[in-house]
Amino acid sequence: MRVVALISGGKDSCYNMMQCAAAGHHIVALANLRPAENTGRTDELDSYMYQTVGHHAIDLYADALDLPLYRGFIKGTSINTGRVYTACQEDEVEDLYHLMKLVKDKEGVEGVSVGAILSDYQRVRVEDVCRRLNLQPLAYLWRQNQEILLKEMISSNIQAIIIKVAAFGLDPDKHLGKTLDQMVPHLLELSEKYGVHVCGEGGEYETFTLDCPLFKKKIVVDSAEVIVHSADAFAPVAYLHFSKLHLENKGESSGMFMVKSCSCEVTCNGDDDIFPSSEEDEPQENIPVIWKSLNHNSLDFTQTFGSSRKSLSGYQWFSGITARCLPSQGRNAQEAAREAFSSLRANMTSEGLKPKDIILVHLYMKSMKDFNVINSVYVTEFDLCPPARVCVETLLPDGVLFCIDCLAHKYDIAADDVLCDEKLVMHVQSISHWAPANIGPYSQSIKVEDSETYRDATGLWGLLTVVVISRLPRDAAVEWHVVAVIDDPLQRKHFAMKMLSEGFQIECETVESSSASCASISIRLSLISPSASQLDLDGPLHDLVHMFRQAVEKLSEDCRASPLSFRAFFKDDIFDAETLQIGLQECLEKYLGKKAPALILVPVVDLPGKEVIHVTCWLS
Repeated sequence: MRVVALISGGKDSCYNMMQCAAAGHHIVALANLRPAENTGRTDELDSYMYQTVGHHAIDLYADALDLPLYRGFIKGTSINTGRVYTACQEDEVEDLYHLMKLVKDKEGVEGVSVGAILSDYQRVRVEDVCRRLNLQPLAYLWRQNQEILLKEMISSNIQAIIIKVAAFGLDPDKHLGKTLDQMVPHLLELSEKYGVHVCGEGGEYETFTLDCPLFKKKIVVDSAEVIVHSADAFAPVAYLHFSKLHLENKGESSGMFMVKSCSCEVTCNGDDDIFPSSEEDEPQENIPVIWKSLNHNSLDFTQTFGSSRKSLSGYQWFSGITARCLPSQGRNAQEAAREAFSSLRANMTSEGLKPKDIILVHLYMKSMKDFNVINSVYVTEFDLCPPARVCVETLLPDGVLFCIDCLAHKYDIAADDVLCDEKLVMHVQSISHWAPANIGPYSQSIKVEDSETYRDATGLWGLLTVVVISRLPRDAAVEWHVVAVIDDPLQRKHFAMKMLSEGFQIECETVESSSASCASISIRLSLISPSASQLDLDGPLHDLVHMFRQAVEKLSEDCRASPLSFRAFFKDDIFDAETLQIGLQECLEKYLGKKAPALILVPVVDLPGKEVIHVTCWLS
């Protein structure tokens, strides 16, 4: 895509440009904000958002890159400093908005290169500007290991010098003007001793780039003076003011550069052999399981709305929200999606909840071809802090566009006359190596009380669930969702059960958090008599749910967690979905009554080994 690069002159914005180029994007313009001339501070501006030291050399920086440069003045100040930014005309963020709008109108850019590494404050505000202008932020350095990142920059031939110091252990007389490679040993030592950010993300130092593989010419500093901002005895603050610079031609060979296109530890490629085969897991001939008791009423499993009861800590699961798209009836995908969300809102309202209370969504789609249409409706249903989301394509019945289940939270217990309903949200909208398949709109993490819903994390689980589905968004290889709990992993309680049931084997594993506030239960139903032509499913399903109830009853006396969701992944070519839905629902109501969790059925292509059903359940 056509990209404008936000530049400060520093190493981070420069290296992110290199990452954009390596990802195939075309940088067509540069943008920079500088102090307003009437502020009386022409070098250093006290800003939460922008690096201004060295801004006098930015014109030369643009000449070195041979790209058009758009500049604006920082007229506002830091007014809206909350976790979530909303437009405020007097805020310095609006200066960025006006500059980006100008660049978009003039250059037709689609993306913005941002050198953010750690600052949520900066990232959230740049993402807000991009959202309003329909631009895609590209922050490839976001959340990367700073020591590795700094060494990558140096090895990629970024020639940058220190132009500001503001930390204990950094001496203006010794360190201003030093190159990055000269400073690495000292920065690593300061990080080890005092916790200094190796890349300067705590404001410990600022840099200015004199050369990099993208430059057509290199910048040479002829003269500079040291300006002392604060003569603190322990952590003096000082910076370089460039008095004279010039450009020099580079050698012919310096026009070529190599940079890794991805800094991820796992290499993703197009190799079809993702799961190594073994003799033990050779494909088996699937034999349909026949339910001998056919005295049940017919039921479409995609039309059954359900919900758990609300847990003591305010969690409630909703399931069975379905969008049906029947072109023969003149309905398109967008209309079907709107109707489904309208149904979800109505059911939540009946429970005293609103869409803003949703913290996690599972979105199962018939076809990824409809993804953009569904996403266009989905984004209108949530505010700036959307829920975490898992989105996969799976084997839904004909005419079904998608199915949704979701977890909501509303903690209706007042403390000191204040209603407790606080949640912390990480909603990263930029594309980065940290979140390379960021397809939005979803939050990567939502923290509520003592639990945390992540898209990428380690957490509390029982048996690892592995299912094979048809397709993931943007051809991703893995979709991983975790519910994490802040507790002591060594104090968690584990127990397992196993039994045989009419040609099937049932295995159950439970993990209870050390705080006894929540638990995870996984159950596997495996077919161990594949030679039989017909198997009665009534008995195994009853045994499976009975074992589930036993697992719930085995939780410690201190654990008051109740089951919220009963997610059953089942092999589509073995089971009749409607029959399975009826059987499991009847068993859950029989054995758990009003405590029955929301039932969610997910048809899949395959499961590990001889498994035909894999159930996961979260208890709060």
